[in-house]
Amino acid sequence: MDKTASIIEWLSILKRRPLMIISDNSFCALKSYIEGYVDGLGLAYDIPKLTLKVTEWYQRKTAQKSNVLWGNQIVYFNPNKTDEELKQILVETAISFFEENPGWQKI
Repeated sequence: MDKTASIIEWLSILKRRPLMIISDNSFCALKSYIEGYVDGLGLAYDIPKLTLKVTEWYQRKTAQKSNVLWGNQIVYFNPNKTDEELKQILVETAISFFEENPGWQKI
């Protein structure tokens, strides 16, 4: 299995069964985990600005502009969503980034 497929599979497990991976089922805990996961991928693949690239992609996708990172933009631009809805949006956004950018290692 290639790296991108493995990442998408891991994020899909996280979406379905978050408590198998993190002990706190809150939006903040999930956001911290996913942001750390993306940062870790950036470090492992020598892409120091991977989080910024995800943020730029998210802004293009949503036609929104902001000076905060993508995870915080999800909260900011969805003020009436519940924690459960925000968690779904967060994980689906992360999955979409990797699905739409299979060459993310070369960004």
